[in-house]
Amino acid sequence: MDRIFSMRVFSRVAETGNFSAVAKHMDCSAGNISRAVVSLEEHLHTRLLQRTTRSVSLTECGERYYQRCKKILADIDDADAEASDAHTLPRGKLRVHAVPDIGLKQLTSTIVEYRHAFPAVSVDLKLLPHMANLIEDEFDVSIVSASSLPDSRNVSRLIGRCERILVAAPDYLTRHPIRTIADLPNHALMQTSSSFDPPAEWPSELAGDAAGETEPAGHFVVNNMQALRVALLAGAGVGAVPTYSVVDELREGKLVQLFPEYPLQTTNVFVVYSSRQFVDAKIKTFVEFLVVALKQKIDLRIANLAPAAVHTPAQLALQP
Repeated sequence: MDRIFSMRVFSRVAETGNFSAVAKHMDCSAGNISRAVVSLEEHLHTRLLQRTTRSVSLTECGERYYQRCKKILADIDDADAEASDAHTLPRGKLRVHAVPDIGLKQLTSTIVEYRHAFPAVSVDLKLLPHMANLIEDEFDVSIVSASSLPDSRNVSRLIGRCERILVAAPDYLTRHPIRTIADLPNHALMQTSSSFDPPAEWPSELAGDAAGETEPAGHFVVNNMQALRVALLAGAGVGAVPTYSVVDELREGKLVQLFPEYPLQTTNVFVVYSSRQFVDAKIKTFVEFLVVALKQKIDLRIANLAPAAVHTPAQLALQP
């Protein structure tokens, strides 16, 4: 029995809960993966995994053994990396997942800047509206926006916290004046939704809410920020959006902010990568680049914009 191979197979299965995904990732048959785990259990004279037709989970002993394996394998990877310089020289293909409601302009420009700094790294970016399984979906890095992340064995770092604001097109406000916060439920209210952050009810989202519990009329939920932006510019109603996604439209007067005295919940942007102790140089440099460069682009505050660039939305909204 190849003990290191068996430990690596067991650790992958423990992390994914899926023998087939591990077989695909390690480019071998599912039978070999299953035999490696069985051989390890026989060698240890203990059951490491509980298997059913629907799921695979760690036993208590398996959890303890996994924690030890993770450290041992990380040390081995680290030792190998020191010889090959993989942990010091960023190169090769970086596979990146991102959810579509991340600011595409901000993210794309950051990736271009990263490639200028590290030209030996090629980036394969895929936009998918769901949380990625790094191993099963074969991604090195995932970038998501959510109030919080579900528990996992991955490492996550907070890139930035995005202020969200209520906005509408001037034409919509001319046709449908909104004089007080209590008027909002009578308008076509729009917001985004993701698989890990279901849309909150508007009234509970507004601090000091006076609007009550009424279900908004014409409620419109869309899971793509670009689509929501198009709808707002077309005068479809009022939307709750991250400041970074509409900063140009605010400066140009195509959208205006409503009721800044009622702050909304912020949106967090995270970068997620594998929980291995050893981190490839291209992943490490990309994560550090995001934490600095992307943070500056998404962590915008209305108060920090040039006064001449921001219209007075309350006055426009309150016009008769």
